[in-house]
Amino acid sequence: MNFMIYGNDCRHALLSAMLTKAGWSEQAPADLLILSPKEHFTSHTDVLKENAMIWGGPASDMELLTKAGYKKITQSAAFRTKNSVYTAEGALALAISESPVALCESRVFVLGYGFLGKECSRLFAALNAAVTVYSKAPAELALAERDGFPALPLERLSALDGTLILNTIPFPVLDKLPVSAKTTPALLIELASTPCCTQEIPGVRILPGGALPSRFSPDSAAKLMFEEIETHFRKE
Repeated sequence: MNFMIYGNDCRHALLSAMLTKAGWSEQAPADLLILSPKEHFTSHTDVLKENAMIWGGPASDMELLTKAGYKKITQSAAFRTKNSVYTAEGALALAISESPVALCESRVFVLGYGFLGKECSRLFAALNAAVTVYSKAPAELALAERDGFPALPLERLSALDGTLILNTIPFPVLDKLPVSAKTTPALLIELASTPCCTQEIPGVRILPGGALPSRFSPDSAAKLMFEEIETHFRKE
């Protein structure tokens, strides 16, 4: 089996070595194209076999990718859960380095309660941060309450003064909400693939938090990707 890798991602060299050791060849034409989150497959169709599999790339490419006859590898629930753990750990490292307030004395707002929202809530609460979950989905709010977190509808979000906000919702959900930090600055770490806001929020510093496993735990993240890819191709 052949593979090709493109994009700026600290996991890629490690993943390439793992695949090569397992008998894959890094050459074209490729059965598998591995991309960093912002790398578009359309720039690399010349190295692909027909019906090649794609790992990564932006979610916005999905429809075009399918029309071109390629298939995107669907990440399993097990992969998404473990990758969310790594991402939450990266968010924790980022929060500690960027916030002037100890986490045990911080109010943390987690936006969304999917795979990543759950892990962020669990990890930050373990360090005694006061975690509140906000979501537009009633089912997510019910799950958060079941897990012991205060949970409120997203439209109730307004005053962000002195808070740490962890966004996991991949939509600009804050654009239409009257949110601001008027008295004490707040920090928003953007963990979603699409930002939760497309404009500045008064008093809020927005910090990009993409590809945190690649930045903070590349060895573990590369191994996780390798195992998921190998599992997928064994099933094919």
